Amino acid sequence: MIIRVATLADIPELVKLEKLCNPSSWSETQLSGAIKTPSPSWIIEDAQHHVLAMLVWQLIVDQAEIHLLNTHPQHRRQGYAQYLLKHLCQYSQQQSLTRILLEVRAGNIAARQLYLSEGFTDCGQRKNYYTNGEHAILMEKIC
Repeated sequence: MIIRVATLADIPELVKLEKLCNPSSWSETQLSGAIKTPSPSWIIEDAQHHVLAMLVWQLIVDQAEIHLLNTHPQHRRQGYAQYLLKHLCQYSQQQSLTRILLEVRAGNIAARQLYLSEGFTDCGQRKNYYTNGEHAILMEKIC
């Protein structure tokens, strides 16, 4: 397992992964824009350079906001998302960030359980946030 900063060369694989994982997937343009920001997006790849997981986030003043955390469906429940969250937490502490924020679909029980196990707590809700009317649960972790 290799974790590294994503580059523009990774965009085709990231687009495929995003489509597999997200019913409202980000476009190639959105992913490229995220890769170009100063906040490093990270990927986990195997020895053959296949992307297994990715974390896209943004620095907002003194906070990290997670936008995407995807694991390839064939590689779920192997600790990749957890590893990326721990990596972001360590990075946040090194950069003296105050907290990590995210939004998660209310119905995504597996993701919510992962975040809770990593020390995130619910801090709000956005009703009818997603295009299908599903609510978003806001979660935070104090660094």
